[in-house]
Amino acid sequence: GKTATVNLYIQKDGKDWRQTNQKDKATVSGYFEVGGSDFYDGEGKYHFYATAATDEQTITSETVSTILDSTSPGKVTDYNKERLNAGSFRLKWKNPEDSDLDRVHIYRSKERSFTADSGTRVAVMHGAPGEKMIWENGVPENDIEFYYAIIAFDHAGNHSEIVTDAPGEVIPGEVLGTEIEQLGTGGPLTYDSETVTLPEEESAETEEAKEGELGGGISTEAGGVMGDQTKKTSKTPYFLVGLGALAVLIFSYFKLVKRNKRRLK
Repeated sequence: GKTATVNLYIQKDGKDWRQTNQKDKATVSGYFEVGGSDFYDGEGKYHFYATAATDEQTITSETVSTILDSTSPGKVTDYNKERLNAGSFRLKWKNPEDSDLDRVHIYRSKERSFTADSGTRVAVMHGAPGEKMIWENGVPENDIEFYYAIIAFDHAGNHSEIVTDAPGEVIPGEVLGTEIEQLGTGGPLTYDSETVTLPEEESAETEEAKEGELGGGISTEAGGVMGDQTKKTSKTPYFLVGLGALAVLIFSYFKLVKRNKRRLK
């Protein structure tokens, strides 16, 4: 029987096409591993195409593109928490100005120090870059002080530093792929003269979070609102390398070549 050999080619905007480090794949693995020196000099828009070749013919795929992004978004600013009554709080903040802002996650605990992860996350909020936001939250216990933390995410899954009102240490943890119910209402701040109005109550909604382990800066200074004065100590880059379509494409070429091979026998 005849064997098809598949290769992948990559180009960054403004650069020349070249072959990836993985070459001459002859088994249906479903994917290429692309990384390291494949990505020229880092972030930007990349284009890919694959070829599948036998002795009789070479098939070239369509070109697909994706954006490589490992830059963390800025953190929320102008954060404020106020108690509305014995069983509810109101948070206000301004979204970071990053054009690729996707959402912010809100975490809550009655502990002065806690882990910001899927176990303490209580809401996912969406809003435009630089937009002023407001969110109200009913808590499970009355007359108890609850503490909150906010992390911003961009479309690639990169995350910001933590902003929190907790007097202790808020430790970033692993965010598991679980569905959560948004416990609270809110949205962008709307202005009527000098009156700040909360938008109409929204129904509870769910959102699936699929981030990896959180890094980023952590605010540890006691008292007040923390995060604004804390320098970023580390970050975990998230790479948006959308090669799923290309993997399906390559798999399809293997099948096509096999069909052609049967006809050539």
